[in-house]
Amino acid sequence: MTAGETLRLLIVEESGSDAESLANELRNAGHALACTHVTDAAALDHALEQQLPDILVCGSGAGLPDPRQLGTLLARYDTPPAVIAIAASADEDSVVSARKDGISELVSYDHPEHLRLAFARLAEHARIRQATIRLEKKLRDCESRCQALIENSSDAIAYIHDGMHVYANPPYLKLFAIETAEEIEGLPVLDMISSAEHDRFRDLLKHVIEGDDQTTSLDIECVSPHEGRFSCTMECSPASMAGEPCTQILVRVHSTNTELEERIKTLSQQDMLTGLVNRQHFMKMLEQRLAHFPKNRQRALVYLTLDNFKVIRDEAGVATSDQVLCDMADLIARHCGQEDTLARFGDYSFAILKQDTDQDAIEGSCTGLLKDIAAHLPEAGGRSFAITASLGICAIGPHTKDIQKLISYADMACEVARTSGGNQLHIHSSVVSSGLDHDAQDKWDEIVSDTIANERFYLVYQPIVSLKGDTKPRYEVLLRILDEKGQTILPGQFLSIAEKAGHGSEIDRWIINRACSDLAQLRKRSSAATFYIKLTAATLAAGDMPAWIRDRLREHELDVSSMVFEIAEQAATADLRGAMTCTEALQGMGCKVALEHVGRTGKLQVLNHMPVDIIKIDSSLIAKLAGDKQAQDTVRAIMEHAKKNGRSCIAENVEDSGCLARLWQIGMHFIQGNFIQEPSRELGYVFESELA
Repeated sequence: MTAGETLRLLIVEESGSDAESLANELRNAGHALACTHVTDAAALDHALEQQLPDILVCGSGAGLPDPRQLGTLLARYDTPPAVIAIAASADEDSVVSARKDGISELVSYDHPEHLRLAFARLAEHARIRQATIRLEKKLRDCESRCQALIENSSDAIAYIHDGMHVYANPPYLKLFAIETAEEIEGLPVLDMISSAEHDRFRDLLKHVIEGDDQTTSLDIECVSPHEGRFSCTMECSPASMAGEPCTQILVRVHSTNTELEERIKTLSQQDMLTGLVNRQHFMKMLEQRLAHFPKNRQRALVYLTLDNFKVIRDEAGVATSDQVLCDMADLIARHCGQEDTLARFGDYSFAILKQDTDQDAIEGSCTGLLKDIAAHLPEAGGRSFAITASLGICAIGPHTKDIQKLISYADMACEVARTSGGNQLHIHSSVVSSGLDHDAQDKWDEIVSDTIANERFYLVYQPIVSLKGDTKPRYEVLLRILDEKGQTILPGQFLSIAEKAGHGSEIDRWIINRACSDLAQLRKRSSAATFYIKLTAATLAAGDMPAWIRDRLREHELDVSSMVFEIAEQAATADLRGAMTCTEALQGMGCKVALEHVGRTGKLQVLNHMPVDIIKIDSSLIAKLAGDKQAQDTVRAIMEHAKKNGRSCIAENVEDSGCLARLWQIGMHFIQGNFIQEPSRELGYVFESELA
């Protein structure tokens, strides 16, 4: 509740006219009110059970509760509303007595100015109370997500209090050969450290506890029952758990022994929650296998997402939903063949590389998997959960080399299944994969012309979320295209061919016009909402486009700041002068401009020439952030450039909590990806309740 928001007011008065008079008195004082009137104690009791007001004003009369009765009635509620009692007189003894009964203010009918002043003070308190409640919820959400990030981190992390362990994540438990989290609670941290190093470690803890930030890490020798003595770096920092101050310890092992090194390598390739192959290692395996595709073997990539998992997590909490996720991972694994590779690819999505299979066999296998998932009722936290999945299939041919496109095809097919109602599969159309071959060029020209003529387009939206506490709604606008059979065509390929045929600017205008219409409706309930819209290379060369955009914004009564236009790094590099001219024209109108897919080519010179406001870091860098030093260095260089030039950065295609944790650590401004929310036709993401 902020200044100007409506206050819920409950008035207890025998006379309706007296209640209306009180309400008008307060409205005339500048308060926006939603009033409810009751005439006796029984009606008051019922009204309080239905909904607690922000402020309760109770008059005096034979049938009305006195201050003591009011206090007794409200004592049943954990957070009772503020109460103003109105009496015939408000002498000092009566005020003291009312305060003892829990009444916020006692005023008399003869002093309306006292009522106005008292109400203004309590209204401000109500706003502060509601703001505090919202902040506490955000804090709980943040702590819950941070806990999930630590739990799924590949780093060994523990929390200690007074030298004793109070928590350790799975990698820490594995490193020190401890079976369960319960076993480590109360265990001295010095048991993990070589006795010769105890004094040095105590000094480190002392620096942390006393707030001395000069030394927070230490190269030290630790002891493990399985590994014996090993060297590591311990990083310590102040933290809290369950509201109690404690110290976080992060252990980075210096690999010197082959067995330990192999174990660490295994951990780096494994999803810590499910035990499956993680996303980064799956991508490497996929790339290797596509590079050595044997003849006469058939393969397919399957992308699976759990339809209602986010609802389960929101309702049951992180710990319970993690148990459900592990249960589902086991079920999916049982459906995989010996040569298949199963990975946890996103927060609640999986990827399967299927070997030696034809389309009929894989369709039958996946149909059976979906049926088993729908019939299965995983149990966790004393509850049973019904869950379904959506599944996308993309065949892998001998000429398939681009793993990013392959994953995009399978993901797109999965999205088609999900947006069609879920609990079904969709097979990626083979004509799309071959769409850029010269033999199919005539066919594609026909598809492009027919699609444009019949407007077989629709828009979906994906939230862009701040990691800095900014709750302003931001959405990326994404195009979806259907062929004449209702199959979804990947926008990237479609637009590439459409541009070659001279239709790029025409499609951009359709997208902008439709997005303006949707944004105008959204801003009626969320006035600060912003859309991010991609521009094709053809639009950069169209000199009249900025003026056309200005006219569309005026037509839909939209502020120019409500649109951010995105230019791809490749398009800007190919036509730098046109990109700069278009950028300056849009910024001159008041619109912001973003440069997207930055870092895809590995060359960052274009950043020095393009005067953009926002930098979107390419998904290929974000996907490699975990173990690729070159990718890490490139992202840091982009972030440094952005900081130096007053620009903000957005990480594209964030798919898992581990990636989010790393982005948080390096100070990323915004993130976008399926880990936050998959693209949807609905504009209902709650920006206040997640990462904001």
